[in-house]
Amino acid sequence: MSRDIYAQSNDMSVVTWQKPTPVFSQSFDWLKLTSDEWLKGDIISMYDDELEFDSDEFGVRFFDWEDISELRSRFDQQIRLADGQIVQGFLIVKEGHLTLISGGTEQHFPLADLLSITSAADTRKELWDAKVSVGVDLNKGNSNQLDYLVTAQAQRRTPFTRLRADFTFNYSEASNDDVTNVSVNTRRFNTYLDWFFNAEIFFRVLEYENYSDLQQNIKVRHSVGTSLGYHIVNTKRIEWDFTVGPSYQSTLYHSAAANESDDSAALSFSTLFEYQISSKIDYILDYQMQFVSEESGARNHHFKSGFELEFIKDLDIDLLFYFDRIAKPVAVIVQEAPESNDYRLVLSVGYRF
Repeated sequence: MSRDIYAQSNDMSVVTWQKPTPVFSQSFDWLKLTSDEWLKGDIISMYDDELEFDSDEFGVRFFDWEDISELRSRFDQQIRLADGQIVQGFLIVKEGHLTLISGGTEQHFPLADLLSITSAADTRKELWDAKVSVGVDLNKGNSNQLDYLVTAQAQRRTPFTRLRADFTFNYSEASNDDVTNVSVNTRRFNTYLDWFFNAEIFFRVLEYENYSDLQQNIKVRHSVGTSLGYHIVNTKRIEWDFTVGPSYQSTLYHSAAANESDDSAALSFSTLFEYQISSKIDYILDYQMQFVSEESGARNHHFKSGFELEFIKDLDIDLLFYFDRIAKPVAVIVQEAPESNDYRLVLSVGYRF
């Protein structure tokens, strides 16, 4: 990246080191720290005065502007300014000023006016953050049992929006003498789109959930809603969101004592708390609750909490506790109603990409 330059004094006996002149490879974004160190890698995003940078050598790191001396991008970046204006171009940040170069024209802004940075290239993978985790327990012998849990998350952020999707599939079966019994078969898919009004307030424009649970006699449950959200805390290490709003729920049962399906208006509440304990350990708490009609279950709860530990670059070990509750489950014909509560403690391996 740089060429070392040495100069000799007049007596030809002392060699003096001179500060190298950087030579920037266009294959990377470049970040210079106030310590005079340069990092090459990828600009991921910037929100709340914190830059997320994927260093080619050190992985994903977060930096405050007070620790950054210079920043240069190799692709167009979209920036959002304090007045709501969005502009894009090749980005240079230096000495408290921001320069965007597009079509041979330079635009200059005070760094204090900058609210966010995201890539302007919609096809770049850096716009997305995704992870897939798998946990499996296989027993063989007098009886054969298979338990596994698959989860997947994906998120995409722009200066104004956040799109997120989560999927969970939990399955358990036991077989003996060619007879197979499925004891757990649960699927949950949830997605939402947020629009940020400012740094604290956002609107969950649309949220959708598709849920099925053999144990709870739910063949499929659809939930559609909208809500208002607030960033309770949003720092480099802690992010805590809260949302509340109306929704609509439609449920189809495997076999019900009365109706085969129920429809209900609902009031939905959710909170998501993420804490980066260290560079290797993250803690997550995700809780969702819906108030629905008595016929549809009265109150539906979904709770997830646990730790994600990075042990190799892009590979995590996840230890997560799941709790699902339906206050008034709907019974299968001629059977007692299912238990209201379901618990799971899962150890799995996850891959980030």
